[in-house]
Amino acid sequence: MFTINSKLNFFSLSLKIVIQFFIIGIIIMTTATSAYANKNLMLLPEYIVFDPAKDTEVPKIYRKIAKPLSFPLSAADEKDIGLLTTKFDNETNCAGLAAPQIGISKAVIVFSVPDNDPEFKKRHPDLTDTDIMPKTIWINPKYKGVKSFGYNEDYEGCFSVKNYAGRVTRYKKISYEAYTPTGQLIKGTAAGFLARLIQHETDHLNGILWTDKVDPSKFMPLNEYRRMRQTQLEQAKTTNIKNKEEL
Repeated sequence: MFTINSKLNFFSLSLKIVIQFFIIGIIIMTTATSAYANKNLMLLPEYIVFDPAKDTEVPKIYRKIAKPLSFPLSAADEKDIGLLTTKFDNETNCAGLAAPQIGISKAVIVFSVPDNDPEFKKRHPDLTDTDIMPKTIWINPKYKGVKSFGYNEDYEGCFSVKNYAGRVTRYKKISYEAYTPTGQLIKGTAAGFLARLIQHETDHLNGILWTDKVDPSKFMPLNEYRRMRQTQLEQAKTTNIKNKEEL
């Protein structure tokens, strides 16, 4: 006899089986998605790297003037821009990338100065509100220094230069122009960290690395730079605490 209890037990068993299959399906989909993402990351191009300690010459792509793009963008250009932005999106501690860094000699850069990243702000204590810029793709960018505002020095590192940082002199303020991926011309001015970032990335398109602007004897090993930066951050934090206590 198939009683009510039997029906309930059957229903409970069926429900458990459905739930188990559902969980297994989610696990399979998650695993497949993760594997697909990892496969895509493996397909991303590697950085073209210059090692000042070993290499006698800078890789040739870094001495070429990157190819300006025309609009509308070709399918090949859109693919290359996609590779660059995906590479950027999957980096940590990365403010900007230029296409030549991944072996694509085209005049494209991608960069960002986030507003909601405490770690980024911690690494760059000189950031101001005017430096903030969401992720931006620029095509055929150009800049011109505003000499009346003078220059400043700060340390720079780069995925293109292995194991070293250097104190680079840059314009404090610049004017710039560039195109969006849809072909819209944009113009403006930038100062502070944003100006430095735009100069650094745009220089990549013009055959210039930060190492060209610094005496090799003043190159600083990255681990030494990081220790110095950490010490500076700790000192700044201590100073801020003392100032608050005195208020």
